[in-house]
Amino acid sequence: MKILFTGGGTAGHVTPNIALIELLKDRAQCYYAGTDGMEYSLIKPLVQQGAVRQYFTITAHKLQRRLTPSNLLLPVRLMQSVKQAKEFLRTLRPDVVFSKGGYVGLPVIIAAHKLKIATIIHESDITMGLANKLSARYADRLLATFPCHPRAEKVGAILRPSLYNGDKCKGRQICGNKDNRPQLLVVGGSLGALQLNQLIKQCAPQLSKRFHIFVITGKDKRIDSPYVQQEQYCTNINDVYKATDICLTRGGSNALAELTALNIPFAVLPLQHCSRGEQVVNAQYFATKGCGAVIEENITVNQLADTLNTLYDNAEQYRTAQRKMVIDGTNTVADILMGYDR
Repeated sequence: MKILFTGGGTAGHVTPNIALIELLKDRAQCYYAGTDGMEYSLIKPLVQQGAVRQYFTITAHKLQRRLTPSNLLLPVRLMQSVKQAKEFLRTLRPDVVFSKGGYVGLPVIIAAHKLKIATIIHESDITMGLANKLSARYADRLLATFPCHPRAEKVGAILRPSLYNGDKCKGRQICGNKDNRPQLLVVGGSLGALQLNQLIKQCAPQLSKRFHIFVITGKDKRIDSPYVQQEQYCTNINDVYKATDICLTRGGSNALAELTALNIPFAVLPLQHCSRGEQVVNAQYFATKGCGAVIEENITVNQLADTLNTLYDNAEQYRTAQRKMVIDGTNTVADILMGYDR
């Protein structure tokens, strides 16, 4: 069986595909279509390992959410990308195309639809992204973590199976936690790290009296503070998660689903001005379920410290709520894909 995965632009559109590839690599031939940008850097190791048989490069153009001359050229550019996708799809003839979203997925889904190849998309957020809204017109099935669309089949989030196999001792070593203080993980994601890094730098002297602070700063970012341990990127996130007591994060749906599935209480400072405000909606949803707390953008250093201390003090209450959430739909999505085996 051949499955072509696509999706990119942010890590949130790629890591769920990686989770499915990890799960299905011994049961199906996996391929990937993306740009030569960020998603290629994330998928390249899987190509080198043989988990992804081939990577197809395609040009993708993003619709700007403002009046700009480049938007006038988008239909022409999109059709050029669809033509690119048709060329490798005719050669590959996959049994199914699966898109996780982002503008690279749109021309692949359109091309597959025109070639009568089965198409499936998955939406992580409570509100659908524009690329997935457009792709939904051509997709045979629309899967989703939440009921975000009249056609959506609620199947849960796509999470890496390896997340559940963390080693707490290794995680403490990675984080440099030698005195066994409660572990505070701070992670801002690929887009929203800078503001979070600056805020935690101000708050670190106060928080470090109780917590060991480990910050995943993001690419080419660094915090100048003796009170934090930091890495730009963490390849052993499953070990770090296992060692984590509470987390301060942004409002990406994948991250909040991971933390919920692993029973890690979290405080969310959502990006207010991301593409459609989805992080605010995501954060509010998980907060209403009792899984975490939402922080306002203008929070003071003292208020942040109080929030994180309260989060830790009530950690078991949050974990109880998280255990009630059925959030992991990885096996369900994998079974759906394998159902297209001819």
